[in-house]
Amino acid sequence: MKSIIAPLFIFLGLVGIGLLFFLSQKANKGPRLKRLSWDEVTIGQIHQDRALVLSGIFKSIQILDGKGEQDTFQLADAYVSRKALLASLKRLQDLFADSSSQEGLLQSLRDEFIPYEIQDNSGDTGSMLVTGYFQPRLKASTNETGQFAYPVYGWPPDLIKVHLTRFDPALPAKTIWGRVVGRQLVPYYSRKDIEEKHPFPKGLALCWLSSPVDLLELQIQGSAIIDLDKGPTRFIHYAASNGLEYKSIGKILIKKGILQPGQLDWPSIRQWAQTHKKQFGELVYENPRYIFFQWEEKGPIGCYGKVLVPGTSVALDDTVFPPAMPALLVMKWPDIKKGPKWFRKAQGPLLVFHHDKGSAIKGPFRLDLYCGSGNEAGLLAGRLKNRARLLILLHRSVRLREQS
Repeated sequence: MKSIIAPLFIFLGLVGIGLLFFLSQKANKGPRLKRLSWDEVTIGQIHQDRALVLSGIFKSIQILDGKGEQDTFQLADAYVSRKALLASLKRLQDLFADSSSQEGLLQSLRDEFIPYEIQDNSGDTGSMLVTGYFQPRLKASTNETGQFAYPVYGWPPDLIKVHLTRFDPALPAKTIWGRVVGRQLVPYYSRKDIEEKHPFPKGLALCWLSSPVDLLELQIQGSAIIDLDKGPTRFIHYAASNGLEYKSIGKILIKKGILQPGQLDWPSIRQWAQTHKKQFGELVYENPRYIFFQWEEKGPIGCYGKVLVPGTSVALDDTVFPPAMPALLVMKWPDIKKGPKWFRKAQGPLLVFHHDKGSAIKGPFRLDLYCGSGNEAGLLAGRLKNRARLLILLHRSVRLREQS
């Protein structure tokens, strides 16, 4: 018997050690938060419109005040409390309201705040890829006409939204979309199906645009200012999607050799689409995702219900970053002659806040900067594809809790 028991204990011991090693390796996977010293970063002076910063801070405080039922939020591999985020924001609010100079403001940040940065699995700090989005201004009609023939649809009555965790907390915190066929929930119609095989009744259209390029731009940006031919100017905003995978029209054009990476901005895409209407109509179906809209009293509205602030609100992955989180965005800006007013003033780092999320903004190293409304904001958003550092700002009094 002893000859059997001894090897058995050895075997079980090795299994246990292996299991602990596996679990420790699994726990080490994923992004990790690194505390930095200010000597490790070079940021330069902050030349940013203080009114926009204070507006961003105010909206961030409102977002956290509205989440009183949640005490802590995940930040990469750590947890930060709602109370700590609020304390950091309120101190930033005081500094931006009271500081008389850019130099004094920067010194106060260095004295009172600690910068953090997310590392990748290799232990190196990741290089944040920054893109931009904006709120276009589009002309539309309340009725279908020869000029305005492309409908902007509201939420279809057969489109079902499902939050998986409501059925089982062990499921991913994910939303899926579909329709009921018989007694089953199945994927919703693709873009091609909606436009060619299963068109909706005209009564579902909120308005009509003059170009399929305008419609795609609206669906990519998620909101717009609509100048109606009959009636007042209105705001339109994302309401739902068909839940299918988003594929970038820009990447499709590059893959097919139609445009080169250096040509990839929205004005170039629009110009090509307008001169190759048939080809554009075929290629756009390679992006099966379709967006539905609703009217709003104001806009654009981020995922936490607040109007976005130009040059200050950013979209991040909300499974990695907590809502309303303050950070410094440090990067080299694209060289363009025109741009929105805030951009012409702010050529240094920006104080930004997590106010939104996006279907293409996934993982710890992607960020979308809200550039504002109109053509000049669109010019900047179309040219913005830069590497950057995102320095998360937390007050020195903040104590983070690591994942268990």
